[in-house]
Amino acid sequence: MANALQNALLKQIRELRRRVQAGPVGSFFSWWIEELKLALPEPWREKLTHASRRLTVLLRDEAMELAVDENRSLRSVGRLALTAEPSLQRQQVEDLKRENDLEEAPVYLLLDAEKVLSREVSLPLATESNLAQVLSFEMDRQTPFKASAVYFDWEVLERGGSAGKLHLLMHVVPRAEIDKAIEKLSGRGVQLSGVDIRKGERTLGLNLLPEQQRYRIVNTRTRVNWGLGAAVAVLLVLAMALSLSLRQHQVNQLESAIADVRGEAMQVDRIRKQIVSAAEAAGFLATRRAEVPLAVELLDDVTRLLPDDTYLDRLVINPSSIQLQGKSANAQQLIEKVNESPYLDAASFRGSTRLDVRSGLEIFEINAQVSVPGGDDDAGS
Repeated sequence: MANALQNALLKQIRELRRRVQAGPVGSFFSWWIEELKLALPEPWREKLTHASRRLTVLLRDEAMELAVDENRSLRSVGRLALTAEPSLQRQQVEDLKRENDLEEAPVYLLLDAEKVLSREVSLPLATESNLAQVLSFEMDRQTPFKASAVYFDWEVLERGGSAGKLHLLMHVVPRAEIDKAIEKLSGRGVQLSGVDIRKGERTLGLNLLPEQQRYRIVNTRTRVNWGLGAAVAVLLVLAMALSLSLRQHQVNQLESAIADVRGEAMQVDRIRKQIVSAAEAAGFLATRRAEVPLAVELLDDVTRLLPDDTYLDRLVINPSSIQLQGKSANAQQLIEKVNESPYLDAASFRGSTRLDVRSGLEIFEINAQVSVPGGDDDAGS
């Protein structure tokens, strides 16, 4: 019961893995891993390729032809006759493995392409996540065999296309032939991890052997190499993350410096505007001072000009004119006196003078224009 549950669970896990590998996520990770391989140094890539080699066995004319499959290229390493004692042949296979550094390499049975039935199949693109089950259902329609009587695998020829179909090349071989070969090789100490197809001097990179029948080999070198590759990938990610973090830190520092400089610049601009405003105000006052004399200066000048027998009841100083009202013993002379002032000009009576009966003085009202000292000379020059 426990074994049945375990097998069912493993089957579901394998099916899920196959779905993921066949889907867009699997395609992305396959592309990503290939890109990471290209990022590795050349010696590391060679070691990674070397560790992923396979030992292949081709049964032909009562003999085993052994070869090394590296990147789907075959290199022959020996030929052993099947007529020898199984125990002796087992030792010969182990010697060949040791001589070629293949002790931990998986062993694949090779089939000539001529001995394998191949059929092109077109299926809806949605079936890609569950191809093994769909092809099992299609087996008796596409081939003269039932799914229970064959081992099969496939290679994708085109995905999508104009018709939105999944075009496959399905490879089928009778179970009896493979089982006979497995039995023959097992007696000689050869445990198969897969069955592939040979086409010329290259392999197709397939595995017709079902998951549950594959012999698992723990290749410590491959694991170490993949671990090193993963470590390199992590280091690359960390390096990129660190680079981005440093760049962001520099950007933040630059923005902070710009903000500080902007604040200082705004403060300088405010001070500059204050200075300009103060200069303009000072210039305005200076201009006004040059254009119009101060009221104190006018008052002092009027006080100096008027004789002692004259006093004012009212004095109005405007920006451009001045009014004097008061009483004087001789009002007629005041026009001449006012015109002598460097700040006053065009003095004239406003109305006629009249006699104040009580004081015996003349009441007068004089208007005069305020002028700038030397203004006429400047204008003339």
